[in-house]
Amino acid sequence: MTRRRTQNRPRLAELETDLLSRRSFLAAASAAGAHWATARAGSAKSESDPASIEARRKAAWRRRPLILDDDGDLVYADETRKGPAAFLSLRMHDCRAAGVNSLAWCIMWGIAKKGKTPVRYWQTQKLGTPFQKNMPDPTPVIAKFCREHEIEVVGSIRMNDCHDGYGLPFPKLVYPLKVEHPEMLIGDESQRGGVADGLAAAMWSGLDYAHQKVRDDRLWWIENTAKQYDLDGVDLNFFRMPFYFKLGEEEQNTPLMTDFIRQARKRLDAVSRHRGRPVLLGVRVPGTIETCNRIGFDIETWLRERLVDRLLTGGGYVCYSTPAEELIKLGHRFDVPVYPCINCPANYTLGGGNLRAAASNFWSAGADGIYLWNFQYIPAPGSLGYGRPANEQYKKHLPEIDDPEKLRHLDKSFTVNRRVWKQYQRASAPAPLPVALGQRAGETARTIPIRIGDDIPSALRAGKLRDVVLRIQTSGAAKGDALAVTLNDAPSKVTENSGDNRFSLPLEPRTVKQGINQLKLKTARRGTSAKNAIAIEHINVDVRYQQE
Repeated sequence: MTRRRTQNRPRLAELETDLLSRRSFLAAASAAGAHWATARAGSAKSESDPASIEARRKAAWRRRPLILDDDGDLVYADETRKGPAAFLSLRMHDCRAAGVNSLAWCIMWGIAKKGKTPVRYWQTQKLGTPFQKNMPDPTPVIAKFCREHEIEVVGSIRMNDCHDGYGLPFPKLVYPLKVEHPEMLIGDESQRGGVADGLAAAMWSGLDYAHQKVRDDRLWWIENTAKQYDLDGVDLNFFRMPFYFKLGEEEQNTPLMTDFIRQARKRLDAVSRHRGRPVLLGVRVPGTIETCNRIGFDIETWLRERLVDRLLTGGGYVCYSTPAEELIKLGHRFDVPVYPCINCPANYTLGGGNLRAAASNFWSAGADGIYLWNFQYIPAPGSLGYGRPANEQYKKHLPEIDDPEKLRHLDKSFTVNRRVWKQYQRASAPAPLPVALGQRAGETARTIPIRIGDDIPSALRAGKLRDVVLRIQTSGAAKGDALAVTLNDAPSKVTENSGDNRFSLPLEPRTVKQGINQLKLKTARRGTSAKNAIAIEHINVDVRYQQE
């Protein structure tokens, strides 16, 4: 056993004196552990093996149009101190009312938050310390609610969360393995910085999976999550954060990660046989094969060996510009359902206050459903507080994207993503914007791909379409500046700066393709007051339909 260091951990002495005793908590945990071994004993006696590929396949392919992720931050909300009912009222009732039937619950709840209760997720799950008097452990509360309301619930494990490298939620590292074995980190304290300070600042506090002790620690989390809680599966969230080895060592360590997934599969198979039903293994990985390879993931081998039951793709940061069809086709080749990710807050804003265009792109790419990350933080009107959209926002935004037929003729604003922080961009598809057009007219022409999931020519023929408008926002444009615009094979058109670096142009619907459209832009002329180079900052194609 490794020697404990307590100077950087939250002081357990600060716990309220009326917390449940550790003995009573462990007794409850023991009872829960006994439950997993005996649950559904009748079905366990059947001839079929619950860990068989066929049993897993059947469970994996249940209909789940939306998977709603919950980061568990609200365990630290003041209301939670009143107990489970108050805790569930913060999010879960809204989730149910919106018709969500699949939840990815973060087992490492509130990993970057803190509150009046000082206990951390690992103290509850590794040391048996009750979270608080009225709710010793949040996960059974979530699992019970989901069971009662027929919502699939999967434990989502952040495989290398590095918020602590930014001082969140504490100025120093507190997770025992990181404190006791700094040599097993990807970097060191000298690299500490902010979220905009690049890869070194983002990666330094991550665990280096080249170390066996690190992999064993993560396997403990996978196995304990499956054994301890009544869940339908375990998701390995590899996008929190997307680095697992020191830079330059990813390729040589790829076999280690493949073996790690094999070990995870074996552990979940064992739990499946004890439970008498499949416990699914999901993975959230970068959004393309190339970016998976870049961080040390041989995703094709994981699928070919039938190690993975469901595939959650991408961080969702560049969801409008991601070739989601690539991993969808790969997953389907091996009979695995695929759920591309929308990272909701920023893309909600880019989409004009909704997620419809992003969802349309994924459905048209062949997705089996959509994985929603941070939906609870969309900047929508009527927010009830941190991580709490108003009930009507759940009921408005989620039902309109969970069915491609309902979504078909709803207004949308398709857009092009901008580059994001380096730590996420290296694990994401290329983001086309911003791009420079130069100082002089005709100096530089740029061709920018824009993905449009709607079949606009078909909607036009059906009399459903109202109009299609291109909007462009630039920097550096002056009064009198004009852009030459060519969409696909259509004739070029010129649009003039309407003020505040904004250009707009109606598009001929017949020229808009379902899928990838090529938008060619160049400066047609400069106004007399032009001084700065023009850069393309934002592009939107607004598609509006006839109202019935």
